[in-house]
Amino acid sequence: MRKLLRTILAAAALVLAYRGRADDSLGADHLDKAPVVIDQVAPEYPFSLRLAGNRGEVLVDFIIDPQGNVVRANVSRSSHPDFEAPAVEAVLKWKFKPGIKDGKPVFVHMEVPIYFQLQIGANSTGGVEPWEVPAHATKDAPPEFQYDEAPKPILTSAPVYPYDLLVRKVSGTARVTFAIDPKGFPHLVKLVDASSPEFGAATSAMIEAWRFEPAKKDGKPCWAFLGREEKFGRWTNDFPMNDSAERLLGVLNKDPGKIVSDYKSLDAPIHPRFTPSPVVPESVGTANVRAEALIQFIVDHAGHAQLPQIISSTNPDFGWAAATAVGRWQFTAPCRGGKAVDLLVRVPLVFSPVNLAAKGS
Repeated sequence: MRKLLRTILAAAALVLAYRGRADDSLGADHLDKAPVVIDQVAPEYPFSLRLAGNRGEVLVDFIIDPQGNVVRANVSRSSHPDFEAPAVEAVLKWKFKPGIKDGKPVFVHMEVPIYFQLQIGANSTGGVEPWEVPAHATKDAPPEFQYDEAPKPILTSAPVYPYDLLVRKVSGTARVTFAIDPKGFPHLVKLVDASSPEFGAATSAMIEAWRFEPAKKDGKPCWAFLGREEKFGRWTNDFPMNDSAERLLGVLNKDPGKIVSDYKSLDAPIHPRFTPSPVVPESVGTANVRAEALIQFIVDHAGHAQLPQIISSTNPDFGWAAATAVGRWQFTAPCRGGKAVDLLVRVPLVFSPVNLAAKGS
């Protein structure tokens, strides 16, 4: 069901693949000398999560090049999407003595957990988990959905705030139900109700992108059935608007000309540093047809993708999935005249089923 997704970036300035032999990277066990960190930047604790008392963990895997720079990063696990960006940003700034194989520095693949904990006292647990899942299934749930150990979110995405509703300052809610299979993948995402169809679509796409440690019954992975209500507003508890997005909304309202749209005017091309692919919605994968979406967003001063907007899509579900993924992207910071700027970008993303591609479609 989770089929190959091909991501294509429109502008020549945006190069998705790192130019090097990073795919030939070695694990630390295959080296004569493992990389040694010489400069390690600590991640910034998101203020909203610190305020809420949330603790978390992000598992980052990354590539170190022969010069000791981190050139590619990916997130394997993340207890909250707001922990993800600072963890990746920090790791991308780390510097190493390169790994050595046969007397030569080589590309090395490593993985490291980044912990976010509140230090309140010697016996402190460091905060609370961001998400609360019912400890036991409801009594009216079918036997196959009964569990005695609750599923746990291990990779989460924030919902896309529908752009037109955001600029009009429209708030609202959406409720969905969904099943989690014994491997931790969500299925059968169903919209129960929503104050706006766009809020419902954004919430469904968010859940499709989540991953879980599966529920267990008698020590074995089993199915689970959950529900979630998502609240959309600039200052909601789960996903408050970040400061950069707030700033950009103000710029777009007062002086949109400050947003750079000509990437050729930059001092240097920007390069993707963290670009996870969209999770293909079940409806798209089951239909077994090609799907495309054009997503517009702003790369801010720090290189983070902000305010993703669906410009067009051949399938609405895929459009929301694409926008959800783009909201996590990070790039090298755009600069013009030696100063950081905000850059407007449009990116086409394409899903082509494997068996369809094999037929030459």
